[in-house]
Amino acid sequence: MVVDTPSPYNTIIGRPGLNLMEAIVSMRHLLMKFPTRFGVREVRGDQQVVRQCYKTAIMDKGNDKVLPIANVELRGDVEPERPQPVEGVIQVPLEEGNSERVFQVGSQLGEVEKGEIITFLQNNRDVFAWSAEEVPGISPNVMVYKLSVDRMRPPTKQKKRNFAPER
Repeated sequence: MVVDTPSPYNTIIGRPGLNLMEAIVSMRHLLMKFPTRFGVREVRGDQQVVRQCYKTAIMDKGNDKVLPIANVELRGDVEPERPQPVEGVIQVPLEEGNSERVFQVGSQLGEVEKGEIITFLQNNRDVFAWSAEEVPGISPNVMVYKLSVDRMRPPTKQKKRNFAPER
């Protein structure tokens, strides 16, 4: 839809459009970056223009204006093609005789490709970690979540809220 009214935005792009453009948006910095064939391009907003449009929109809120809306033809299906999952997989043990540690390989791969992938994964089994004990080089501070609480202050109990008193 196209709306004929002052707005802090020149255009509003929804999430499907942003995903299609592979764009990264930062509202805080009024910045959008997206890849092109010439490199990464960026679109910057202007803080003063945004504030002025916002003030205008707030002032016009009391006036009950009828906004003309024009329908715009959409260009058909804009969903990008996504890879489909392989229907069948084969369970392959990482180590011979250990059925607990397995990985999955697509059943539709050719025999040569399947063999190469299985050999590669089995030769690089030291990369896989099945528990935290198997990762001795990483500090527990990276893996453990701690709540930042000042132990010198007593806990504060929140006031009970009644969400639906009629029930």
